[in-house]
Amino acid sequence: MSAAYDVDRALQLNRERLRTVIPKRLQELRGGIDSSRDRLEAWRADLFIKMLLSVDRVCHDLLQTTEQEALPAAAWNARNLLELLVWIKYCSASRANAWRFHEDALRDALGLTESLSKMCELAGVKNEFEASARKKVDDLALEKLGVKSIDSNYERVSNAAKCVGLDDLYNAWNKHLSKFAHPTALLVIGIMHQTGNLGDFQSVCTTDGVYLAGQCVIALEQMIAAIP
Repeated sequence: MSAAYDVDRALQLNRERLRTVIPKRLQELRGGIDSSRDRLEAWRADLFIKMLLSVDRVCHDLLQTTEQEALPAAAWNARNLLELLVWIKYCSASRANAWRFHEDALRDALGLTESLSKMCELAGVKNEFEASARKKVDDLALEKLGVKSIDSNYERVSNAAKCVGLDDLYNAWNKHLSKFAHPTALLVIGIMHQTGNLGDFQSVCTTDGVYLAGQCVIALEQMIAAIP
């Protein structure tokens, strides 16, 4: 770590952006989406709002990590902002992409049902809610999507990144942040025991997250500007 890197100064700037600058801009952008609802399908306007709210929530979570020693949490939230950036760009690229992501909410719900059934099987118990949960997903698929059934093959974020030309960016940042967010050998054996450097590592991950949050804001601005 360079001796010129001022952790306290970086922390102050990051907190200011996470606490004030970014939330204020997101609030302004929400107004832009709300005022465009008459020109958007209801599901699409709701999707845009929920993406914006997700960025806001993750920024709040990232801000919370600056109050404590929380390197993996800071990296995790920065990584979440990276994924949100990909999804915003993906959903902005076309109506078909946005609809695919919209559909994936039910695919994820089905995936949860399937994973719970597998966990119950491994524990030697029966998932009594599997059939009713599957029926509920199918009912919602028919009601909301107009299809009789849906599978659990959701779009992978890595595929979405490739689709919108962000695969190099996604792969590099995801690999970097995952080394701190997950219990990798590097984190477990090395970094977490270097108490003198944890603040520096965390500050860098927080700065990464603030940068990615800014990119999310820009992507949302572009998304709103493209509304007919």
